[in-house]
Amino acid sequence: MAANDLLQRFFTHRIVVSLRAATAEIAVQSARAVIAGGIRIIEVPYNTPGAMRVIGDIRHQFADEVIIGIGDVPTVEVADRAIKANVQFATLPYDNPPVMDFCRKHHVLVIPGGATPREVARLAERGLQLVRVFPVASFGGAVYVGQLRRAVPNLHLLAAGGIDLTGVAEYLQAGASVVTIGSGLFLPSAGNQPDLETLTQRARQLAALPTSSRP
Repeated sequence: MAANDLLQRFFTHRIVVSLRAATAEIAVQSARAVIAGGIRIIEVPYNTPGAMRVIGDIRHQFADEVIIGIGDVPTVEVADRAIKANVQFATLPYDNPPVMDFCRKHHVLVIPGGATPREVARLAERGLQLVRVFPVASFGGAVYVGQLRRAVPNLHLLAAGGIDLTGVAEYLQAGASVVTIGSGLFLPSAGNQPDLETLTQRARQLAALPTSSRP
């Protein structure tokens, strides 16, 4: 799938779930649970145990029904391993030109991170259509997203970092084109084994949020 087509699917679905799991097996089980709840974009943080296996397994099971990416990519080496696992997108914690160029060369949608208005504007000046505002909760949350929208009105923002289940709608209403939720979706559980039925129910709450065009 071309990067531009993939980007449009981000703008359609608008919710990304970033997995939290102690093992690769739990990560795959959790991915199935949130997919059953209607989520269609999954991010696997690069430091997830067996992250490349998780990406490969999800891609094999769901093909293009689900968009699968790698999160917080720090180096070209990690990006290369993810691409070999058939990843579709990569998020970065900050502006990292070598990783960005490598992903683009391999036709992988890359979403770099920025926090301040200047960081975000610089990425927009270089042709990025979607920038990850991270860690958004530390910079003022949904109110800050609204302020960035006014400062850089032609850029799409992906809000990530410190967002809980009840706050997702607020970020969408504030102007985020896409919202990533990670720890805020995954409740603490005994023995690191999540309650998959509860996880599916919580995912359904996310999938039921309005996903109309960006305000």
